Amino acid sequence: MNRDFEDYLLKLVSINEVELYNIIKYQLGWEDESGNKIENLNPKNRKFSNLVLNVSNLFGGDLKNSYPFAAAAEILASSWYVHGDVQSGVTDRFGRPSVWWKWGPAQGINTGDGLHALARLSLLKNENLSDTSLLKALLVFDNSYLMLCEGENLDINYQESPLVKIDQLIEMIKKRSGSIYGCCLQLAYLSIKSKDSDNKLLNNLNEIGILSGLLAELKEQNSILYEKNLEPEIFHRFASKKKNIFISYVLELSDPLIKRKIGEIYLKRVLEEPDLDIIKQTISENKNYIDFYNNLINKYSSRIDELIDNQKFNSEMSKNLKILLKNET
Repeated sequence: MNRDFEDYLLKLVSINEVELYNIIKYQLGWEDESGNKIENLNPKNRKFSNLVLNVSNLFGGDLKNSYPFAAAAEILASSWYVHGDVQSGVTDRFGRPSVWWKWGPAQGINTGDGLHALARLSLLKNENLSDTSLLKALLVFDNSYLMLCEGENLDINYQESPLVKIDQLIEMIKKRSGSIYGCCLQLAYLSIKSKDSDNKLLNNLNEIGILSGLLAELKEQNSILYEKNLEPEIFHRFASKKKNIFISYVLELSDPLIKRKIGEIYLKRVLEEPDLDIIKQTISENKNYIDFYNNLINKYSSRIDELIDNQKFNSEMSKNLKILLKNET
């Protein structure tokens, strides 16, 4: 944990004594629901800020210049989580009651809105950037968030759809999960290379980030088949019939009997553990899915490596960025 960054982030959200900021501190992992300090921060609470800081470190320069952008990325992700939990009725987030479950849907929506505002304000607190560079960062931020909203729209529409093809699912994940990863890589670069930023490199970093987010989401979805103790928010997506890679594969590419068997399960309003057991058994009997999934992961991993190799990075930078992104996904 970067204690210096934690101090920066805490100061950023400690605006006044209005309860909103206590709820935000709860969401960001510093306090319990009674306002008592928590000593052991869940690493998932800093997934995106760590990505910005680590990539910024690879580019060189003063890491503290990246703090406002790292904070913006993490707070944006929290805004997404809080709104998504209300939208989908997720009652647990990172092993604790979600904000709306503890304070109610109205406070959940308001907290998500407040987090989004704080994320944008954090971008503007970077005093080391010119006005032109700040506008570029805001453009990256807003485009990424709009892309995320497009992904959420598709995710919601696909929820009750009888068939979501693999290509459709991939494009939805790129928008929904990939957008924040793309935002992180671009902000990391801009925080260090603000004066002479390369727009082509910026676009390539966005694509690298989007594909990294895609890989992370595909692996999380696939974990539903093999993990014994799923986190509540992951199981909830399955139970609420949000589409995933193994269901898209089965319904698009399996034989008619299997399609009918799984399709009948998805006619239910809510899925349960026995339904997951049936799906696991069906997938385990389908060796083609395992090959398909592994080929899919290898395809996008290779594309990320290719994109990195095509940039004007030195060999050490390329190697370290590949390692970093593999660890993040």
